[in-house]
Formats: sequence, C-alpha cells, structure tokens
Amino acid sequence: MHVLRDPQIISGFSYENPVDDLSELTHCGEALCCAGHHLKPHAHRGFEFLYLSRGRATWQAGGHTSEQNMGDLYIAYPHENHGTGTKRNPENQHLWIGVDLAGLGPGGRHLAARLKRERPPLVPGCDEVEPVLRGLMRQIVAPRARRTEAIRACLATFITLLEQRLDMLALGEGAVPEPHLPYSYGVQKAVAFLRQNLQCRLPLADLAAVATARSVPHFCTQFRREVGMTPAAYHLQLRLEAARESLRQPTYDVTTIAQQYGFSSSQHFSTQFRRAFGVTPRAWRQSVRT
Repeated sequence: MHVLRDPQIISGFSYENPVDDLSELTHCGEALCCAGHHLKPHAHRGFEFLYLSRGRATWQAGGHTSEQNMGDLYIAYPHENHGTGTKRNPENQHLWIGVDLAGLGPGGRHLAARLKRERPPLVPGCDEVEPVLRGLMRQIVAPRARRTEAIRACLATFITLLEQRLDMLALGEGAVPEPHLPYSYGVQKAVAFLRQNLQCRLPLADLAAVATARSVPHFCTQFRREVGMTPAAYHLQLRLEAARESLRQPTYDVTTIAQQYGFSSSQHFSTQFRRAFGVTPRAWRQSVRT
C-alpha cells in the first residue's frame, strides 16, 4: 500500500497490482482531497473508473471537460491522458479502480466493447456502485480467506450495475440522477447504526468497523467533516431528542427515561437535557402538558 502524502490530499492510499493472482485489477485507491486539488495528465493500460462519494470534480481528457457530481462515475479509457486540467477542484472524496475488462470474462468483454463504442465520459447517478467498490477495497486492505473470489464477485457486480445504468440512460430512465444522500457511504452506515442504538454509548471502534473505515482517527475526521460534529456529540443529540419525545408519555418517569437512553443517572440526564434544550426534563414535560 502506498499512503498518499501530498499538500492537496488530506488522507488517502493507493495500491498497484493489489492481488497477485488477479492481474485484471491493475490498481485501486481512495483519497480525501482538500480544496485546490490538481492532478496532472496521466494514462493507464486499462480502464479506470473513478467514483465521487463527496463534493464535485472536473476532469479533462481528449480535449473534453467533464463536470462530475457526487454519485457520478467518471471513466478514463485505456491509454487516454486524463487529469483535472487547469481548473482546480473543490474539496472532494473519491475512490477508483483500474481494470482490464477484457480479462474478466464475457461480461467484462461486453462492457469494454460497449464503452469503447459509446464513449461516455461519465455515468451519472451511480450511487449503487459505491458499496460494491468499498467492499472490494475492504478485501484488499484487510486480506482474508477466499479474498480473490470475493473481489471477482465484487467486480462482476460492478460490471452488471454499470451495464444496468447504461441501459437506463439509453432508455431515458436515468437522465436525471436520483437524489443523493447527504453523506458518504461509510458515514451513512455509521449514522444509521447510531440511530438504531440509542440505549447506550457506542465505542468508536465499533462505529469505525460499521463504516468500514481504515482506522478510528480516519473515521472520526471524516465523520466530523461531513456531519459537523463528533460521533459522540451526534449520538448524544440523537439520544436526547429521543428522550424528549419519550417525556410526552405520562407513564414514563424521568429516571426510567434516563436509564432507557443510556445516561448514568437522572441528574446526568437532566444536566445534558438542560444544556441542549435550555430547560430541565421536568420543566419541559410540564410545558408540554400545559
């Protein structure tokens, strides 16, 4: 693994020939880039697919400029020089794979022929490929038994989803991209996990694992950048909001609600509640009844 160290890159990594017995996967990586990111023109022997999970980006190839939005998949063709051009990109996060499609069986050969015939510079609204690409990255970053088999399955799914999206565009069904979720896939997973577990505080290591992050610090940085607060502060907010709704129920006393949402005592709950909403739980309940 090559850790990307560049003033324009906040964090990132790349792999060249990541799997010894899968030469069709030539390279892959992920990067969180700061504002002003610039990439010089370069080329690869196979296709490169670059998915934008956050932000916007501009790419140039063959005299053509492509504006990529969150959820779009940019395609660089074999031996085609491509880069960001003269326009520097705003802050964004993207992940990429380099693939020799011709070596991936009939499905890969069919997709390669179709792409070379139609030559789309990017495919809009490809949100469904992000979890597949992240699953593939996970297999590479943390090797495990039957890794090559799992990566081949990810690549086969990626090919099928891309063919499906191209079919939709050809039929006019995907001309307008579907609305994007506000966070990247890993943060979405973490947020959903936090919402499903309001009864106690959650270890950061568990959240990072759910988000398939490379490390706890990387996860915390990404979460705060996208959500605007730390995972602990966000989870506390969720628990307090849920507790406030429970206070509407006259059969629940404050102590029971405090225990239900993982506060160490009713006093601790009252302190946090007043800090968040400006009143004590009992005062808020009384105001609702009034």
